[in-house]
Amino acid sequence: MSIGELSRLACAVDVLAGMSGPFGHLPVTDVTVGTTYRPDAYGPVIVISVHEGLADFEAWREALGIRPEDVTHRLLPNCASLTAEAEWGGVWIELHGYGPLPATAPAPAPVGEAVA
Repeated sequence: MSIGELSRLACAVDVLAGMSGPFGHLPVTDVTVGTTYRPDAYGPVIVISVHEGLADFEAWREALGIRPEDVTHRLLPNCASLTAEAEWGGVWIELHGYGPLPATAPAPAPVGEAVA
């Protein structure tokens, strides 16, 4: 079986279908099934993205059992971003959330400029 065969992703598709029961009420903007090429992991991945606010990300984080300290926080030029990863049902899950910048957040440095 080569990396390009659809059958390689079948387990992720099955897990995603199984997620619709317990997590069917959770908000989602995009879901993709693909292959992760991380240095420490290689194989099927489900990527869940929520764009309507960070509370939606938190609902997913809690449902997947991801610890708050395992979340990466970033300030992007137009929004705040949260990212977390975990294994669920034997498949790697990437969770991405986007929401408005906090009112007290410093403005991110423009790309290419050094931050003092």
